[in-house]
Amino acid sequence: MNHQEFVNCVDMPCCVMSVRKTAEGGCGEIRIIVANEAYKKAMGPAYYDNMLYSELVPQDNKFEDFCFRAAILKQRMHAYVETKALHSWVDQTLIPLASDRDDLGYCQFIFEFTEHAEADRMASVSINTAETVIRACIQLMAANKDFQSSVGDVLQVILEEADARGVRILLVDHEKKKAINFCDRASSDDWRYASPDMISYDLIRTWETMIGVSNAVIIKDEQDMEAMEKANPAWAQSLRGHRVRSLVLIPLRQGSRVIGYLYVINFDVKKIVEIKELIELMSFFLGSEIYIHLLVQKLEEISEIDPLTGINNRRAMIKKIRSLSERDPLSACGIINIDLNGLKTVNDNEGHEAGDRLIAQMGELLGKVFYREDIFRTGGDEFIVITDEIEKKTFERKIRRLRQDADKNGLSIALGSFWSDGSTDLTPAFRFADEAMYADKKAFYEKHPALRRKPGFYEREP
Repeated sequence: MNHQEFVNCVDMPCCVMSVRKTAEGGCGEIRIIVANEAYKKAMGPAYYDNMLYSELVPQDNKFEDFCFRAAILKQRMHAYVETKALHSWVDQTLIPLASDRDDLGYCQFIFEFTEHAEADRMASVSINTAETVIRACIQLMAANKDFQSSVGDVLQVILEEADARGVRILLVDHEKKKAINFCDRASSDDWRYASPDMISYDLIRTWETMIGVSNAVIIKDEQDMEAMEKANPAWAQSLRGHRVRSLVLIPLRQGSRVIGYLYVINFDVKKIVEIKELIELMSFFLGSEIYIHLLVQKLEEISEIDPLTGINNRRAMIKKIRSLSERDPLSACGIINIDLNGLKTVNDNEGHEAGDRLIAQMGELLGKVFYREDIFRTGGDEFIVITDEIEKKTFERKIRRLRQDADKNGLSIALGSFWSDGSTDLTPAFRFADEAMYADKKAFYEKHPALRRKPGFYEREP
């Protein structure tokens, strides 16, 4: 066959590649034998006939596996993948060509660039993959479950289709420099690679380099693992230490930013093409849905945080009260009402910035005594602590510490508290704590009348 005449008949970028089979039956040297003018123009002046493909583009295990399957195993291969190095998506097809040698095969490689992911091209997957993706997406959109459980159902679908040991979504918090195990599913309880503590942020940072131009990392056999040991020894050691024999890892992205990774371990390597196709497509949907979920979650958190002190606001307090009220039976809880004494005097004499610093200092002080999720600024200089499932002695000890710390830091506070063993409804419990706080404030202003905000401030409305 005249390979040059063959590729010249194709209008799209096209080349013929040769793949040598090793004595062990694996993938050996891969060369670009000839190419048409469209291919040469797309790849630039670095191209020449009969060159090693790795001289033109970075070496990639997944691409080599595709070439081996097409040239040696005579399988038609197709993929539509994001090529990060070229800032584009590539629609690529490899077609087996005839060869008169058992140790050397040929395949035709045709590709087309698209700037963005195109739905029509992404839809050109096998019937089995399409059915699996549809089933997984239905699970993802289940209205009767919380989002994380729905994602877990999707991972269970992937786990079963891949006949894998485990599948996980690991999110990356670049600000806090840590990994977050968002969700995982395993075929047995002995998945030792399940703890997120085993995966450091520094290790995760190496993954994006390992992904290469094809947007994935694939380990399907010992040869791939040995290649990983050369490229990333720390990761290879970690994988071997946790008995990982095969791996497909694909990033979850929002635009160009990596928000996490989806990976499958110890799967049926005979299904490598289908598994790669499945999780590559699912990562596209999961990345988008998870990003939206995290964004909404962040907005909700912001809406419940007081910007001055960084602690919870009234909206968050109402949410917690509703949650506690729905418990049956009610749990033991302690409620504390706190109000700063003399804030108006500080505002009048030193300015509102000084008053704001006083309020922020109070919030910081409370955070050193109580859990931050139990502290709320309800307005002005008023704070409430709602701490549930706490023993009375512990509650009283924390109150004594709060008073002592306030005195040490020059903060004058009015404080009222009430502890319930669960037999008192929350409404009267809050009223008892509020009344105790106003009694404490009244005593303070009777002792320091010059600091009184206004006549009768501490008197309750009838």
